Amino acid sequence: MITIRRGTCEDTQRVLTFLAQVKAEMTHKEWLCLDTPEKFRERMENGAAWLWVAEDGEKLAGIFTVVFPGTSPVNYGWHLKLPPEDLARVVNMDTAAVHSDYRGRGLQRRLMQAAERELEPGKILLCTIHPDNAYSLRNAQSQGYEIQATLPMYGSVRHLLRKDSK
Repeated sequence: MITIRRGTCEDTQRVLTFLAQVKAEMTHKEWLCLDTPEKFRERMENGAAWLWVAEDGEKLAGIFTVVFPGTSPVNYGWHLKLPPEDLARVVNMDTAAVHSDYRGRGLQRRLMQAAERELEPGKILLCTIHPDNAYSLRNAQSQGYEIQATLPMYGSVRHLLRKDSK
């Protein structure tokens, strides 16, 4: 049985290993853009990122992270020219990864929903998805995310999607 829980700093190394494995197995590696391990650790330790993990017993099945960028350059809101008061409300719905053994079971959706449940109302939820990643795009759109722009990002191109939390 797969369970989803909020991750902690103690999960960091395990998650980094998992992300490297998932990316290595991907046909389209450009679909998954990752922070450096140092940046991931730093964000987890200072509370600038939250993590959710999906586990099947001891096995990691999937993960999801959100980043609280403030008004830093990594805030996706800059790409939409949001005013400063809106930039402060942005949450980057950042990284979703599901192990190939668990794809097709709705884990990405469940992980995103778990994250959204813990966020305050009134947040601007932004995420990026490669246009060819039809599964992730359908998944986000089915949850109310709407494409706001298509931009060059991460050495490729990304749709930038938005949802306002309630």
